[in-house]
Amino acid sequence: MAAAEGSSVETLTTTLNTLRTLRSSVTLFFKIVSEGPKDENSNEGENNLQVEAMKVLADIKTHLRELEVQVGGLAPPTNPVNLGNTGLLSLDPSPDKLPLYYQLLDCYTWMEKVHCYSTIMYSLLSGNNLKRSSVSISLSTKRRRQAPLNHNVPQQQVDMLIQGINQVYQDMTLNISRPFGNNAVVQVTLGRVLRAVVTFKGILIEWVVVRAYNEPLLDDDGMVDLYTPSLYEVFQKVTDNANAAMLNFCSPGFSDLSVRSFFTWLHSFASLFTDVCKRCSNHLHNHMPPTWREFRTLDAFHEECKP
Repeated sequence: MAAAEGSSVETLTTTLNTLRTLRSSVTLFFKIVSEGPKDENSNEGENNLQVEAMKVLADIKTHLRELEVQVGGLAPPTNPVNLGNTGLLSLDPSPDKLPLYYQLLDCYTWMEKVHCYSTIMYSLLSGNNLKRSSVSISLSTKRRRQAPLNHNVPQQQVDMLIQGINQVYQDMTLNISRPFGNNAVVQVTLGRVLRAVVTFKGILIEWVVVRAYNEPLLDDDGMVDLYTPSLYEVFQKVTDNANAAMLNFCSPGFSDLSVRSFFTWLHSFASLFTDVCKRCSNHLHNHMPPTWREFRTLDAFHEECKP
């Protein structure tokens, strides 16, 4: 049944394309006749007009024959559409109401198809009784909505995690502030290479902005600037890669590990301007140092050389 419906749709599409081609040929014929010969004072212009018009008429005859054959191959609808009382609109002689009947006919046909396809889909989906979780949950647990643990953690837990990371790396300084409430904002200074602003939501990293060492982290009002990008294309690339790394390391089940992994990855940029690309063994490519660090090995790559 599906194959028959698909073949009828293909035949209908071919027929409509042939009809469109036929209408274009007819329009071209009338255009040629209306414009007349290009040179009205010579017999050569009239002969060219006659030859061109005969050629277009031959095309019209061919397309018309193809259209007749394709229309003959179309199967009429087996199930008539029940329009109810709206079917009486076709008997109204008023010309401004006749299009309403054909619009309703198309609407009912479309609704019948939607009903048919939805019935088939329901029968397929109802046979799949698998649940998203195999863990049995009591009714009391379902009714009580639990708060997301990673977004609602004590401030001391986040502070201890950041301080532990700060003690591991001697050339990277992490300063914690909370200018907007409970969520922490960490200002990172990595040697004399770069500065970054890492925004947390609970214990998960939400946004990262990397700037050059000589660029400020505060705005004119003395507040931490969370969104202004760097003026340098190098650190704009590093910002994009840092946000990609933040999403790669994000693991709500192991939030402490994801934060430590991200800062380990960020610390690899301490040698941003001295590392050579792992693939091409060059410092610069298109006037850019290797701004990409592989997530597992922390190998340096140019943007064009990264795997």
